[in-house]
Amino acid sequence: MKIVDYTAMPGSKLGGGMKTGTGDDRYVFDEAAGWACVIDGATDVGPIRVFGRAETDAARFAELLAAELLAAPAQANETPPAYFTRLLPRLTAAAEKEAKVPLKDAPLASYPTAAATWVRVKQGRIEGATLGDSVAIVRRPDGSVSVMGETSKPAEEQTRAKRVMAMTQDERRKWLQDVRAIHNTTRGYWVFGVQPEAAVHIIHQMADAPPGTHVLMMTDGFYRLVSPYGRYDDKTLIEAVIARGLGPLMNELRDMESNPDDDAKIGRFKTSDDATALLIEV
Repeated sequence: MKIVDYTAMPGSKLGGGMKTGTGDDRYVFDEAAGWACVIDGATDVGPIRVFGRAETDAARFAELLAAELLAAPAQANETPPAYFTRLLPRLTAAAEKEAKVPLKDAPLASYPTAAATWVRVKQGRIEGATLGDSVAIVRRPDGSVSVMGETSKPAEEQTRAKRVMAMTQDERRKWLQDVRAIHNTTRGYWVFGVQPEAAVHIIHQMADAPPGTHVLMMTDGFYRLVSPYGRYDDKTLIEAVIARGLGPLMNELRDMESNPDDDAKIGRFKTSDDATALLIEV
């Protein structure tokens, strides 16, 4: 596995204006071991901060997940579900150790979470493990394409955003806190968080990956080029990245996000989201 190209750019703040830090996305990989991961820390919406040493709780949680992936990589015989069943208790312990308040005393809306897609090249195949709205597109040398992750999630978020953006700012924050408070519960949704039981809900997918296969991994901020903007579909997006590189595609993305007045019409909580992508070659 070889990392061909990568890009990461912070977006705008939830309440408007551009971020001044690194943003809440992270990526991590080990070319020799044949795995990579893109991580999208969920924007802080809770009433308190959990971590003390970070620009945001979201950024720090993404960093903790990246650090644990490096410290305890998957073993050759482990399936992704088995691997994350082993890894997530380590992530919980790392978060609890760093939290400035005991997590049991923090409101659920302040708990850190992240979407992530992890892929591994193994014996001519790609294995993927996803929780949340990040995506990986696999393109084989014959031009056939398959997608890992739940590509319906960005479209679902767009529909919700159109409704929520009509609310007042206070109503919007209350809605976001209520949604965060049901993460990793049977009545909510499943993401990487401090609840190890989320491992059971990982989306595990596999695809053939002969030599010359490319994999485009991305957070939902970069996938906006497909949904909601419709500038590309899955196949034409990865082909454009292979042909032109990630930098020009990032510039194209940001050119489409210059007008905050379009947020409610398009259906986006932030004018520009943190966007991260990796292009891998098998």
